[in-house]
Amino acid sequence: MKRLWRMHGLALALGVSACTPAASPPAGLSAHAQSVSTLQRVNSQAHLCWLKDGAFKAYGIVPELDTTSTPRLLIIPRGKPQSLPQAVIVASAGQAQFYGPLSSQPLAGRINTDISRWASGGTGC
Repeated sequence: MKRLWRMHGLALALGVSACTPAASPPAGLSAHAQSVSTLQRVNSQAHLCWLKDGAFKAYGIVPELDTTSTPRLLIIPRGKPQSLPQAVIVASAGQAQFYGPLSSQPLAGRINTDISRWASGGTGC
């Protein structure tokens, strides 16, 4: 009889634990880490491709990846780090977008194509 009660108790404990939600990491931290990772890829490729390209000779790239708010890349006038950004690139897991004055300039199509490719894991200029 003792054995039956133990088995009943074990079955009850297993049943209750199956209904308990599993612990998962906070979604905000995971999303932030994914955004930072995506922007790191975009930043690396942008430095390799854009800063050596004449079309981008007027611009520099300032990463803001280590913030607690939204990580981003700023495209600023070269040599003027305190200037207003000409474009801001933001990302989430596997995708990136940009906004700012450059979004209505001829470089906009190329910027969109490049950051989309890089954000999804592609490389190359």
